[in-house]
Amino acid sequence: MRKFIVLFAAVLCFAGAAIAQNNTTATVTADPAAAGASRLSSSSGYPWQVGTNFTYQRFDIGQGNANLYGIHTTVTRWLGDSWFGLEGTVTATFGRASPTNREQLVFYGGGAHMGKRSGTFQPWAHVLAGGAHDRFNQGVGTPSFNTFGIMAGGGVDIQWRPHIAWRAQADYLGTRFGSVWQKSVTTGVGILFDF
Repeated sequence: MRKFIVLFAAVLCFAGAAIAQNNTTATVTADPAAAGASRLSSSSGYPWQVGTNFTYQRFDIGQGNANLYGIHTTVTRWLGDSWFGLEGTVTATFGRASPTNREQLVFYGGGAHMGKRSGTFQPWAHVLAGGAHDRFNQGVGTPSFNTFGIMAGGGVDIQWRPHIAWRAQADYLGTRFGSVWQKSVTTGVGILFDF
């Protein structure tokens, strides 16, 4: 699993470098009034953001913690020229709770995304609500559970190219498996595409 994650991270880095090699631009002249009327987002003109992160999660399993690694994906739709958008996300992490027990946790949800949309450094924050699915192998009992989950946190996007930014983020993830709240911390770094 670790080899797969390292390979995926390397592919993302090389894909960004390959895209940077083809940096040709075309100049199009248009009526400024028509351009302003059709513009859907800030001065960048990109209403959508899609990103993926390599994620580390310290998952609270009640009698200890499990170190989980995985992928965090996000889609954000900015609303007009504001600093506000709607976000949908899926985070899937995998690891071991003990040498014999594997743990798999998926969080999926949506909510509010607020952030700066210009400059090199673009800080942001989000609050999401949704569901969580926990699956683990054990000798006795139910091997998987579904529950309510919330995610809140933020980070910074570092603009690299007009359509590409690097992202660093940290989040609190609250889940309620077995009528007990689990408080977990999720961090990640990745790449973000604007279009």
